[in-house]
Amino acid sequence: MSEQYALPRVGIWMFPDAPAQHLLDAVIRADRAGVDECWIADEAVSREPMVVFGAAAPQTTHVKMGVGITSPVIRHPGAMASSIATLDELSGGRAMLGFGVGGALSLDPFGLKAEKPVALVRDAIRAARSVIERQPSDLYQPPAHAAPGRSVPIFVGSRGEQINKLASREADGVFFSSWVLASLGTAVEWARSVRPIHVAMYPSIRFRADAPDDPTSLCGDPTAVAAGLVDLVERHHPESIGLALVDGDPIPQMVESALEAIRLYRAAVAAR
Repeated sequence: MSEQYALPRVGIWMFPDAPAQHLLDAVIRADRAGVDECWIADEAVSREPMVVFGAAAPQTTHVKMGVGITSPVIRHPGAMASSIATLDELSGGRAMLGFGVGGALSLDPFGLKAEKPVALVRDAIRAARSVIERQPSDLYQPPAHAAPGRSVPIFVGSRGEQINKLASREADGVFFSSWVLASLGTAVEWARSVRPIHVAMYPSIRFRADAPDDPTSLCGDPTAVAAGLVDLVERHHPESIGLALVDGDPIPQMVESALEAIRLYRAAVAAR
């Protein structure tokens, strides 16, 4: 493996239907295990990722914390930007923000629809960046009481071609999850079509022996998952590689399996 791609950042992604304390404990556990980043999905009416990360910030020192992914249909991008900038301040510069159109789980309970999705995400990125950096734009004029400007990376999570090409123009990175693994090469091409932004690749991970066949997933024990991560890194050279924990088992159980897979992955990469 090329030295340039020897060790991408490694992380975990969690769905927020677990008890808040379990999510908090998982972020702290990941930090102490040397994991580089943690993402928590934003599903609007489940556990609130910003609150979990706010509690984790003073109890962690290393791990980056990403909201992945939130929808500007549910949360105004300016308000979300203020929240993520506050988290960045509390954590000493470890916050990340991800925008997407929003799916059925977050929009349907309110009867909401995403109109003009590419423009929606574009304007969310621009408005959020203006707030975070405290810079005036067509979408925002900073008032006197606005917080000082910060630098927080903005990611886009979507499976659409045009939105990923938008990300290549406007965002700092893309967040790929729930993708059919065989199509990731095309997705990476879209994301790097304009400029080489950060690619965070988070395949679904299924540790259960009875897991169904799923083209979006790496399946098996931690050894098999680690081998799958190595293969994805060698094929696509992402800047981050991660494990989206989707089995539905208790968070502590899934996190411990993920940490073992990460340990084995890092050992395999280091040996190449």
